[in-house]
Amino acid sequence: MGKKILPFLFLLFISLSYSQAKRATVMINARAQKDKILIRWAIDSPIEWQKANKKGFVITRTTILRDGKILPKQEKLKQTQKPLLPEPLDSWLDLVQKDNNAAIIAQSIYGESFEVTGSKESEISRIVNMTDELDQRYTFALYAADMSFTGAIKAGWGFVDIDVKPNEVYAYQVSVFETPNVKASSYLIGLKDYTTLPAPTDFNAIGDDKKVMLSWDYETFKRIYTSFMVEKSEDGVNFSPISATPLVNLNDKEDNPSKTMYYVDTLSVNDKEYRYRLFGITSFGEKGEITKPITTKGLSGLVTSARLSNYNIFNSNHINLEWEYPKESEEFIQGYEINLAENDRGPYKTVTKIIPASERKLNYKDNLYPSNYFTITTIGKNNQRMTSQSMLVQPVDSIPPAKPIGLEGVIDSLGVVKLKWKPNEEKDLRGYRILKANAQGEEFVDIYHKSYVGNEYQDSVSLKMTNSKVYYRIAAEDMRYNISDPSEILVLDKPDKIPPAAPIFKDYDNNDGKIHLKWIRSYSEDVVGYSLRRREKGQDKWQEIKQINDTIQEYTDDRVENKKIYQYAILARDKGNLWSSIENSTITIQVLDFTPLKVITYSEAVPDRASKKVTLTWVYTKSKGKITGLSIYKSIKGTPPTLWKQLNGEILTIDDKTLKINTEYEYHLIPNLESNNPAKNEVLTVVY
Repeated sequence: MGKKILPFLFLLFISLSYSQAKRATVMINARAQKDKILIRWAIDSPIEWQKANKKGFVITRTTILRDGKILPKQEKLKQTQKPLLPEPLDSWLDLVQKDNNAAIIAQSIYGESFEVTGSKESEISRIVNMTDELDQRYTFALYAADMSFTGAIKAGWGFVDIDVKPNEVYAYQVSVFETPNVKASSYLIGLKDYTTLPAPTDFNAIGDDKKVMLSWDYETFKRIYTSFMVEKSEDGVNFSPISATPLVNLNDKEDNPSKTMYYVDTLSVNDKEYRYRLFGITSFGEKGEITKPITTKGLSGLVTSARLSNYNIFNSNHINLEWEYPKESEEFIQGYEINLAENDRGPYKTVTKIIPASERKLNYKDNLYPSNYFTITTIGKNNQRMTSQSMLVQPVDSIPPAKPIGLEGVIDSLGVVKLKWKPNEEKDLRGYRILKANAQGEEFVDIYHKSYVGNEYQDSVSLKMTNSKVYYRIAAEDMRYNISDPSEILVLDKPDKIPPAAPIFKDYDNNDGKIHLKWIRSYSEDVVGYSLRRREKGQDKWQEIKQINDTIQEYTDDRVENKKIYQYAILARDKGNLWSSIENSTITIQVLDFTPLKVITYSEAVPDRASKKVTLTWVYTKSKGKITGLSIYKSIKGTPPTLWKQLNGEILTIDDKTLKINTEYEYHLIPNLESNNPAKNEVLTVVY
């Protein structure tokens, strides 16, 4: 069998589900060292695991390669003269005295009852969450075997092969003795696969009040290491572990995998430097490369925030802020930041760099609003932040905004006026007053009646009035209701000929070789009819296919050919015999007839339990074009089908041998035509 990478992680095994319908499998992992090969295995079913502990495991080694060449005759060698079984209970006594994980393994195999107790119970049980005793034996045994390779060997779940050569590659097969219902597995490996174990990356330490948050990249290394060990030093020379047992990530879940692993170490004092380093441990008990030491220290926590106490306003836009903070607490903070918002709810924006801890005043004059809400944030040495209550500051403002510039506009054929102008840059701008006059020298009137927010405005004019021009001006207004001088006058000419507004296509359907069109009528009130026109794409001349009155808004064109591309236009005509523009009233559609062609005239699926297969047979029609191939999708009835086989057009039968007894299967046969037309699929149902 090919090489399988199946890491023995605790969290992998507790997520495995099992049932009578699923065949149990031996899961195998191997690791090459410089002069030997280590093997670990387990079964993904608690029931079969318990049985295998009494039956034993058999290891067969097959030499596949020698000097880089495949052997013409494979050399098989049994590594176990008799099945590997757990060693007798008496032989475990010395090991369990110094290895807690070995004690868990022994208890899971030989204990009359299995119950996890002690200080570790709540931590592990929170993840396991099992009540069945067999499940607990199985789960904790696999977890403990990952933590103790020596214990795994003693339990008959691990093996060390020292009779290996550097120029050979082997396939190790592990099976349960005389138990064919448990699927055996293999692992391909040789001494050439030996690699050094890397040091974990992204190892960081963040100091806090009498504690340190340690973190490192877990996602990259969880398939290499089952646990980690952090070591700590006070003098930078002598390091010792910070925990009695290796650290395991108990928060990694299959549906929400962890990317980073964290550990919090408590400190006796702050402001003292500590050094930390980290290495990983594999399920074979190997220690990986140690990271470079990182240095950190605890930082005193922030206990109080500064308080804004007073302010003074100078020259309408210059503010002097004052605040209070205990002098004796200055040594525990980095300093302060000033925050500003336009209203009390925020959002607040930091408007200063960090102000030194000894300062108590700030002169500020930039980015002021009509109403200014200030807060002050105190920043601790551990980057902890505490923010004060807000203080309202309102500068006096009697200066109006600048005169608006850049006013321009257009009037369309319906009399709709669109105005736009360059926006003012005042931060306290409330909006604009929109002013209008219908004749030269006439007094301008505020047509919006309040401040308009934005720099584009839409108005309308009557095309029936005799005035040929219309006049506009705008004025800016700030939050204190100061109004600027009005802009220069904008003069717009009203259109003298007004064709009807163009109708527009809003939707179309392309079904069964017919095109069904829908449109929105012209907005013009004097429209008397419509002309629906058509042409093939690439032609210049339009052809009228239907004259339509004003009440009809849809039409079905059935005089079309499949796969041809047509362009349609809809035009409106008013009482003055003026036609709407064709520019925005066209649509391009390709005729697509998706009616499936029946290509398969006969098909059947015949089960053959004696030969352990299902035979599929089909026959194609000879008059539906060239058949280039056949796609077969397969599924257990009630589940989504997936692609099973892709065949050429000359094959008319196939056998399926990947089957389960007493299972109803569905096969979907989908022909592929050279013409790319859709073909009707055939569904075969069979109970095997």
